[in-house]
Amino acid sequence: MTDGDTYKDASSNADTDKRFDGAFNSILHVDKKDYPCYVGGLKVASGNEYIVKSPLDETIQFGRFQEPETDLPDRAADVAANAFASWSKTDNTKRASIFENALETIKKQRFRIAAAVTLSSGMTRDDSIYEAERLIEVIEEGIEKIMEGVKGRPIGVWAVISEYNSPLAAPMSYAVSAMLAGNTVIMIPPKECPFPSYLLYDIFVSAGLPDGVFNLIFDRRGKATGTLMENENIKGIVATGRGDRFEDMMFAAVDDSVKVISEFKGMNPLLIYRPQSMQAAADAAIMSAFGYSGQRVDSCSKVIITAGEQRTFIDHLLLAAKKMVIGDPAEKETFAGPVISRESMEMFLELVKGSKDNLVFGGKQMINEVTEAGHYVMPAIFVGLPEDHVLNTMDNSLPILSVQTVNDIDEAIEMANSCEFGSSMGIISKDERIIERFLGEASSDVVYVNGTSDTVGVAIRADVTEFLKK
Repeated sequence: MTDGDTYKDASSNADTDKRFDGAFNSILHVDKKDYPCYVGGLKVASGNEYIVKSPLDETIQFGRFQEPETDLPDRAADVAANAFASWSKTDNTKRASIFENALETIKKQRFRIAAAVTLSSGMTRDDSIYEAERLIEVIEEGIEKIMEGVKGRPIGVWAVISEYNSPLAAPMSYAVSAMLAGNTVIMIPPKECPFPSYLLYDIFVSAGLPDGVFNLIFDRRGKATGTLMENENIKGIVATGRGDRFEDMMFAAVDDSVKVISEFKGMNPLLIYRPQSMQAAADAAIMSAFGYSGQRVDSCSKVIITAGEQRTFIDHLLLAAKKMVIGDPAEKETFAGPVISRESMEMFLELVKGSKDNLVFGGKQMINEVTEAGHYVMPAIFVGLPEDHVLNTMDNSLPILSVQTVNDIDEAIEMANSCEFGSSMGIISKDERIIERFLGEASSDVVYVNGTSDTVGVAIRADVTEFLKK
């Protein structure tokens, strides 16, 4: 495979499996070590350590990650602000050349990076390879735009904060775009799967990135996130994912002068109305709901169907669900792997237990010789839950799909707009008139038609122009 190959080319290439398997075994047996925070190019340890484990198997440990001391986020903001003074004045060509060097390494190590994503987050091999490929594409696009002489001025220090919903491509793409534009970055990677971010940090530093331009803070408890949001040196915030600290961020008082880019996980409802093929619509619903175990930023948590089509749709949905292979995400035939943590698994089982009267599929922990030490569950499908039920109104980043029935298309569109819809909404229909109406009335900024929600998620919207003053 050449460096110019696309993800789809890579997936069909005969030696892709061999290269991924080799990289996976390499990551699996990598020496476990201490992972400090990195501020201004210096390793910062607090002595307060936290062991990060793989969701595939809790006996697989990546090493000890250092919780930051109370004052470290403010120190990092000071260091990043000082680095901004020189980095922002660095010639575009010089900045681009550093990331071109990094890009060459990323291309050579794409399977190693993908394997790290699979082992640390539970993404399947295809999804993880695509994470690496999308990162490559965004960096290439950013370099090209900078070299074309994009207009505007960098604004300062950006905090890039992410959760496991997007373990690599989205947060790292935003960070790289910000740095290419002349800003400096403090990244807080997902606490459950920070390892891929550390791999990329090493690549950027080795490529010649100056000290203080990219800083990395591990933040298990969320305290560093809150501190950064209140620091006057922070001029921009990127937040991708879903979690307790993101709940706090949504209601935090942020200075109006601070630019905010957010991609929060929501219900991402899918409306199905007179589709060309009901089985194809059901397959799309399963892919949208349960790819990456329902944890993607764009994962669908609710399908809306009219009463006249409900029975046929449910029959086809269950047929599609029974074909899912849940297991080791490093294996080719696996559809989805584990949920991210034991806490997520326990929350899943508790939610299922509280609504069993409406459960039509799945909802159990999977225990066998492959899954017993990990966080594996069979995705759950509910039908007929009350409209105000928590599973119909608030997302939980779990492999749970609620099917809601309405009387007509008017009620369907109203219902789609009334939930915590998140980053996207979709419709599957052969009726062009209804599609046009849905596009006009949907409240979400992103709407997809006759596809799956992951077609939205792969279109990462990181762009260097977002990180500039016009």
